[in-house]
Amino acid sequence: MNKGNVTEMQGQRIYDFLRRGILTCHLPPGRELREQELAQQFDVSKSPVREALQHLVSEGLVIVIPRQGYRVSPVSLRDANEIFAFRQALELACIAEAVKNASDEELKALDRFREFDGDYENEFISYNQEFHCALARCSNNGRMARTTCDLIEETERLVRMSVAAVRGPKAHKLVEEHNAIISALQARDSRRAVSLLKAHVSAAVKRFSTALEWTAMQA
Repeated sequence: MNKGNVTEMQGQRIYDFLRRGILTCHLPPGRELREQELAQQFDVSKSPVREALQHLVSEGLVIVIPRQGYRVSPVSLRDANEIFAFRQALELACIAEAVKNASDEELKALDRFREFDGDYENEFISYNQEFHCALARCSNNGRMARTTCDLIEETERLVRMSVAAVRGPKAHKLVEEHNAIISALQARDSRRAVSLLKAHVSAAVKRFSTALEWTAMQA
C-alpha cells in the first residue's frame, strides 16, 4: 500500500471519529480542534488530520478560525430552522409517497416503533432515527429515501439538543406522536399523515429553540 493510500485511510478514520463526536455532541459546539493534538491522539502526521478537518469544514460541521485553528461549528436557531425545513420537506414527500406505494406488510412493520422503554437522552436518538428512516423507506423511492436518511443523520445533534429539553411525561408524548403517524399511514390517510408529521417536526424546532435558550443562560 502506497503512502497516499495510507494517508487517505488515516484521514477517513479521523473524519469518521470526529464526525460521530460532533453529531452526538461529545464534541460540543465551539470545541477547539487542534491539528497537533489530534495528530498525537491518532499517532499520525498532520496531513490526514488536516484532510479530515477540511472535509468537515466542507460539510459545515467545523469552522476555520483565522490564526487559531478549527472549532466545532456553533448551532444557531437560523441553522436549525433551515435544516429542519429541508428535512421536513423531504419527509413530507416521502410520507405522501408511502401512502401510495408502501405495501400493507411494510406499513404493518412500523408497529415495532409504537413502544419505547429506553433512555430518552441516549437510546431514544437511535430509535428516533430508525423510525424516521423507516418512514422514508416506505416511500419505495430509493433516491429520496437515501437523501432523507442522510439528512436525518446530519440533524442528530439538533435532535439531541431538542430531546434534552423534554422530561418526564412530555417525553412519552414523542412516542405517542409516532403512534399517530403510524396509524394514519396504515389507514392510508395521506392528509392526516402529512399533517401529523409536519406538526411533529415543527415541535422539534420549538424544543430546539428552548434548548438553545437554556444553553445560552448556562454559558
